[in-house]
Amino acid sequence: MFISKDKYSLKCPYKMNPTRIVVHNTANDASARNEIEFMQNNNKQTSFHYAVDDKEVIQGIPLDRNAWHAGDGRNGKGNREGISIEICYSKSGGSRFILAEKRAAKLIADILDEKGWDISKVTKHRDYSGKYCPHRTLDMGWDRFLKMIEAERKTSFKVRVTADSLNYRAGAGVKYKINGTITDKGVYTIIDQKNGWGKLKSGAGWINLKYTKHI
Repeated sequence: MFISKDKYSLKCPYKMNPTRIVVHNTANDASARNEIEFMQNNNKQTSFHYAVDDKEVIQGIPLDRNAWHAGDGRNGKGNREGISIEICYSKSGGSRFILAEKRAAKLIADILDEKGWDISKVTKHRDYSGKYCPHRTLDMGWDRFLKMIEAERKTSFKVRVTADSLNYRAGAGVKYKINGTITDKGVYTIIDQKNGWGKLKSGAGWINLKYTKHI
């Protein structure tokens, strides 16, 4: 349910290359569809990419556009580089919120897998503005929520190498020795992730997932 392009200048004026996820709680009891419709129809700057409730995930802004949600200003990392996810039914909590939070964990896990990101890319609104948000998720335990996300992640996935040549290393990072080089732009299975690196199923080593495409 993308907003109309005539609202871009207000709600999402900048092109964005996302580098993180920013988690919010809505602090009311509206459904995801109602949250997106309200965001679409009002003339306030406040905006967000996804709303998630107990039944569905609704996207309101494309991921290549910024949104105004993190409270860290026009050039803040949250506002300019963060994929914003609003978890619904957080005012009253209860079973609907529990299910919405679980659905949000699955959405976030899917985004992490698609981007080749690790769990450190999952941040909270509070990290940018100091606001106590996502309030109910924080009350219930942030580490608990991160574990929910990790539990939803795929145990393995396939990527296609996009670089003409890509070194694979003994560990997840450039400080580790080079074991060899991939030059075929082929498809490889990743069985583990760490700090944006993926471990090859073949056991050959780790590759930088920045130079691959999830398939």
